[in-house]
This record gives sequence, C-alpha cells and structure tokens, in this order.
Amino acid sequence: MHIRSFPFVMVVGVSAIVSIASVGCSKKDPDASPAGSASVTVAMPNASGSAASNASGSAAASASAAPKEDPDACPKDNKPPAFTYADVKFTWSEKPALADAPKDKAYANVGGKTFELPKVELWVSEKRGEFDVRTNDGVLLGPTITIKGVPKAGFLAEEKFGSNRGYFQMPKKGDTAECHRQTTSFNGENARVVKIDRYDGKTADFTFVTTWKESYNEKRHMWAAGTVKNARVLVFKN
Repeated sequence: MHIRSFPFVMVVGVSAIVSIASVGCSKKDPDASPAGSASVTVAMPNASGSAASNASGSAAASASAAPKEDPDACPKDNKPPAFTYADVKFTWSEKPALADAPKDKAYANVGGKTFELPKVELWVSEKRGEFDVRTNDGVLLGPTITIKGVPKAGFLAEEKFGSNRGYFQMPKKGDTAECHRQTTSFNGENARVVKIDRYDGKTADFTFVTTWKESYNEKRHMWAAGTVKNARVLVFKN
C-alpha cells in the first residue's frame, strides 16, 4: 500500500479553504478498496473580521477614556448674574431681630460679600393659609421662607432657630455662583422674623430678617434681611 502525503498549508490573515486528501490505495493491492479520496474543508479566519474587531475595541476604549462633562459647568451662552455688592453692617446670630434689618433695601450674604436682593415678593397660598417671602429672583442666591398665616397689615411672625420651612439657594462651594448649576437648595436650620406694615393683596410693605447655618462642608453662615416697599404680591387659590 502506498500512502500519498500532501503538505498542510496554514494561511494566516486571509480567508481560505484548504482541502486535505485522505489516504489513496494502489491497484496492486488486491485486498484494498478501490482508490478514493475524502476531503475535509477547513475555514480560516478572515483578516477583515479581525481588523473590524480591533477597530471596535479601540473605539470603545477611546470613548471610555474621553473626559466627562463637568456637571457644574455653565452653559456656553450663560449670562452670569450682575451682583451689586454693598458694605452693610450685619451681625449674624441664631436669634435675629427686626432691628438688625437694613432700613433702605434688602440684602443677602452667603459667607462672602454682601449683595443687594433686587426683587423680593410675597407669594400667598389662600388654600394652605401660608405665604412665602421669595428673595432669590435675579441673582440666583438667597432664601425663600415659608410663613404660616394670612398676610395683613400688622402681621408678625417669629420662628426660633431650628428646622423651619424654606430653603436658601446658595453656591455649592465658595461664596458666589455664575449659573444655576453651581447652586444648591440648602434647607438646614434657620431662624426668621417677618413683619408686614401694609398689605392690599397686590403690593405690600414689610421688614424681614433670616439667618441660616451650614453644619457641614464649609460651615458657612448665611443671612438675608431688609426693608421692602411696594413688594409685588402673587395670590394663588390652591
């Protein structure tokens, strides 16, 4: 019996099909079966598939390595608030009094420079029997304090330092902010005093003072106070 051998060829990186012939038998061997052959088909990997896989992996690696967007970064078209700073004498205390409030305007401080509050309003909820003194419109920073009761001339509210309702919009860090993303609504302990001198359902004259304290992170002391004339009143039925 004669065995014919065929070289085995390995093709790397190219799509190929290799046929391997099996053992063949000579006619001189009477006991052998008729000469024949069998083939085995072997498929080799395609180079382009390997390249595509590598490219896909590289793209995924590049995407994961790309820097993440800063959640506190201001939008490109952002217009920072125009703070008007003022030299106002105010002594922070857990027991503020109306006498501490400036007599000309309303101001606020978040641990740095004191700035004017350009707009202070009363938002009244008739259904809930309460109202908000809202101060942070226009400058991003400042408190909104919720007072139980119906506003009217002569109304006086005093709430001692504690977990009183409301929040102070303040910078996430430092003492200023250029956009809303850089602020947070702080609702820690605070005290407040509010006295309404005139109220007609559309406008109001009042005096207020409120102090707040951050008990963690930078442990900032915040306050807002002032005398407000002809403040806009918004009345909500719900």
